[in-house]
Amino acid sequence: MRVHNASFEEAGAQVLGISCDSRPTQVAFASSLGSIPYPLLADYWPHGAVCDSLGILNENLGAPFRAIVIIDKEGVIRFKQTYTAAGDVDPRNILAEVQKLS
Repeated sequence: MRVHNASFEEAGAQVLGISCDSRPTQVAFASSLGSIPYPLLADYWPHGAVCDSLGILNENLGAPFRAIVIIDKEGVIRFKQTYTAAGDVDPRNILAEVQKLS
């Protein structure tokens, strides 16, 4: 998603990363990658509340599933898909879903 962030912005979308990690952990993660061109949300406390409300919290692990969630400007979830690995996500397919909302 990092590489394709500009394409999402051009389509009028805002990419966000979310995890149940603390903010310092997220800062270290982003730093280890060089940088991340979009905001990271720390769903740390209450633990996993946002992920749970999106239906992507893996309660067994206490962490979100790897997922893509597209929410329209009215706050309605228009697309949700979970993935096993980062390589399973094809940003072109996600961009096509975003463009359907235009």
